[in-house]
Amino acid sequence: MPRRSVLTEAQHAELFALPENEADLVRYWTLGADDLRAITSRRRPHNRLGFALQLCALRYPGRLLKPGEFIPDAPLRFVGDQLGIAPDLLAGYATRGPTRYEQLDTLREVFGFRQLSRPIQAELQAWLLPIALTMTGGIDLARILMEEFRRRRIIVPGITSLERMVSKALLDAERKVGDLLTGHLTSAQCGLLDSLLLQYDEGRISTLAWIRQPPGRPGRRSFAAILERLSVIRAIGLAPEVVAPVHPERLRLLNQQGVRLTAQHLSVLNPIRRRAVLVATVIEMQVALTDDAVVMFERLIGQMFRRAERREEAALKRDKRTINGKIRLLARLGTAIIDARANGSDPFGAIAEIIGWDDLGSEIAEARQLVRPDPLDPVELARSNLPILRQIGPAFVASFTFGAVPACSGLARDIATMRDLGSGRLRKLPVGVPLGFVRPAWRRRIDRAGLDRRIFEFCVLTELRDRLRAGDMWVEGSRRYRAVEQQLISAPVFAAMRAAGPLPIPVAETAATWLAERKALLTQRLAEVDAKAAADALEDVRLSGGKLRISPLRAVTPDEAEMALAPLYSHLPTIRITDLLAEVDRWTGFSKCFTHLTTGRMHDDPRAVLTAVLADATNLGHARMAEACDLVSQRQLGWLAAWHLREDSYGAALAMLVDAQHRLPLSNAFGAGNASSSDGQNFPLDRRAQATGAVNPHKGSEPSVSFYTHVSDRYAPFHAKVISAGASEAAHVLDGLLHHGAELAIERHHTDGGGVSDHVFALCHLLGFQFAPRIPNIAARRLHLFRDARPGPAIAPLAAQAIDEQLIASHWEDIVRLATSIRTGVTSASTMLERLGSYPRANGLALALREVGRVERTLFTLDWIEKPEERRRATRELNKGEAQNALKRAIFFHRTGRIRDHGIQAQGHRASALNLVAGAIVLWNTTYMEAVLRHLERHGKQIPPDLLQHLSPLGWQHINLTGDYLWTDASTTGGTLRPLRQKIGVSDAQNA
Repeated sequence: MPRRSVLTEAQHAELFALPENEADLVRYWTLGADDLRAITSRRRPHNRLGFALQLCALRYPGRLLKPGEFIPDAPLRFVGDQLGIAPDLLAGYATRGPTRYEQLDTLREVFGFRQLSRPIQAELQAWLLPIALTMTGGIDLARILMEEFRRRRIIVPGITSLERMVSKALLDAERKVGDLLTGHLTSAQCGLLDSLLLQYDEGRISTLAWIRQPPGRPGRRSFAAILERLSVIRAIGLAPEVVAPVHPERLRLLNQQGVRLTAQHLSVLNPIRRRAVLVATVIEMQVALTDDAVVMFERLIGQMFRRAERREEAALKRDKRTINGKIRLLARLGTAIIDARANGSDPFGAIAEIIGWDDLGSEIAEARQLVRPDPLDPVELARSNLPILRQIGPAFVASFTFGAVPACSGLARDIATMRDLGSGRLRKLPVGVPLGFVRPAWRRRIDRAGLDRRIFEFCVLTELRDRLRAGDMWVEGSRRYRAVEQQLISAPVFAAMRAAGPLPIPVAETAATWLAERKALLTQRLAEVDAKAAADALEDVRLSGGKLRISPLRAVTPDEAEMALAPLYSHLPTIRITDLLAEVDRWTGFSKCFTHLTTGRMHDDPRAVLTAVLADATNLGHARMAEACDLVSQRQLGWLAAWHLREDSYGAALAMLVDAQHRLPLSNAFGAGNASSSDGQNFPLDRRAQATGAVNPHKGSEPSVSFYTHVSDRYAPFHAKVISAGASEAAHVLDGLLHHGAELAIERHHTDGGGVSDHVFALCHLLGFQFAPRIPNIAARRLHLFRDARPGPAIAPLAAQAIDEQLIASHWEDIVRLATSIRTGVTSASTMLERLGSYPRANGLALALREVGRVERTLFTLDWIEKPEERRRATRELNKGEAQNALKRAIFFHRTGRIRDHGIQAQGHRASALNLVAGAIVLWNTTYMEAVLRHLERHGKQIPPDLLQHLSPLGWQHINLTGDYLWTDASTTGGTLRPLRQKIGVSDAQNA
């Protein structure tokens, strides 16, 4: 039987611990009438108490009490109170040796408890295997096994036996998964899989490492390299269905191992496990490379347009003086001709007076030289980009299979024609190829120039790019560019969910019900706002002449708050960031989340793991961090990052910090805990990483990425992800609200203008969130009312196109299905919002969802106009996110915040580590601020509770974020806090 350790000492204690909180004691240790009859048959009080405790322990957690075991006070008093026996009488229990065995026999006979025998153990082991196939964590499986022991009234054996059963189940599941993935492999496929571990092209890396390389800078060579790697994987001949029998959690673990294990590591594994990892990795890489190829294709097509636009901008800038001269001459000539016509004089003479005919001819010739083609002219673009079109176009359409909606059938036929031209099956472009998809302006230009192969291929590839973005066409084998239908819950499953009971979203059953409810609410709100506008009772708002004017907000922090709160930071202890993390880890144990990928074990030294986290959070990297600390080497940090730092581990650790901070009494002063905000923070990329970024002209001229972070109203950062600096933030608003591991109950969410769209308004409403953004230039936004609405004279000029109720009603089922798919995790909100935002105007689902969003945006706008507190609340919450960004700038200091990682996963680790360290600082500051407030109260300096809402736990002047990273922390022990500072420093007071 396997002896692999899968549980930690802390997990051992958790599984066998007696219940101590009131809810568990009431649930598990409440004695019934039958229990009391059996207990009272014992003659002496101490034996009755001991017998009752044994009975309760056998029921929960399911084990026998050991002789002389210490019983905590809470369960001891709970049982003693039910029996009317003083807890201290337990000392006399089972002084006679046989008493314990006699009572155990009675417990078995009366209550049906039984020992774990070999037949029962074999039966349980078989029962446990299917469950082990669905999970990878030992503790989760151990909890399930303990529950089954209790259900069957089997006395739980010792921890060693329990761990052996769990270990065996995990090992059996691992072998079963290996058989499922490798059982149908041919000998040729096995050989091709094993060849992935050999050196690639006589280089220093293996073929597997070559395949796992990031896509690189957009270009023809990078695109060709992706297709080459994809062809090597496809040659193995593994269909995606080969992984279908394996649970996604198991598959995820194998994929993570495949990403991290080197060829040397894989080569020493037994053949079944090695090939199972390789099969999972190959299937995942096939999907990832397909997505990389389509993204690269998108970027290369986009680059053609951007290059043309930049050329025209440069030419215009270069020739602007000459062009201005020609325009001035044209204006003079035109004025002279018009005057001559009005006066009845000779227009030619008027021209001759302004400029000689020879000079006019020279000017016209020079003007012809300045004439440039339209930067979006398909003929010119096809001509100037012929090399890249020839290199990427035929290869792209030949490498993938495309699907299309009926409206794109003509484009699908043209793609097939282009494929035949590239393969040589067609010698020339057929007559009458369908060009209905080409925009009218382009068609007119093509008709004048004549259609040839290069123009045809340019038009096909450009439209294919747009249709892939929109979802009207898709790529077989892609995850990001799948058919929209494949990304949603299947129609039969959704119908079954509807029939089985309420859907997991708080939305009306039918469109008629929803429309009636929103119409009534909108009518009510229109009347209320109209009445206040007519009475000129809208605070800081003027509605007149069809124009809306909202005065800027005044400062909301009173002077007395600043004076009262400023000294608080001066009392906080000064501390190294390393010691701060160690102290927070002692409070929460968050470092235990960073378990080993394959064994699930924690690292022997939590400080080493936290050093690896800090290397990412400060942007120091492993080499610099190893130099600055005295604990681990660069190689050790690399190993820790590869095997212990993962997105799920970061998420679990951050959730622990967020929950701990929200439980502190002082955090209640910051907010109610049911609101949040999100915002993107730009980080420039170093030269070697610039290929992975984009330029956002609103945030700088350098390629960068954005860390999009969600922050609770109590200042706790609870989610972060890396997005392109040029991407719309609106698509990522809901991901953080739906996929965080903290015990948060977010009801209201705020963003700035970057997070606003009608689709976000709609989905937030459908998923049960109140979306309350700070909309830029809201006075220019129109209101959308129902057709039968009768707004008053103040609101009527603000109304625009009416809500299309029929469109909502006809697509209601699809809308609800989309929201249910997002809520249940079948698809992500960001993926669907990006698709919906790219849809053509004719798409019904996108338009119907927009109509729902318009209703919600109109209701929100009316609230914004009427209620100044809405405006103040949004500003207050967004300011918390901006203040959090300042803290993160201070933490992420190295290389002036420039990111060198060119892999998306490595950039994600930077964002997650930065969020985690910021969360630790927020928790530490909140904890010590509570201590400062208690200290001031003891000295008669109590701060009024209403001023505490203006306090922020984001200060860092007392924290040493730079320099050495030594793990001393000898000043605190156990649960005691560090001594507070008594002397107030000026710089500290200014930091409050």
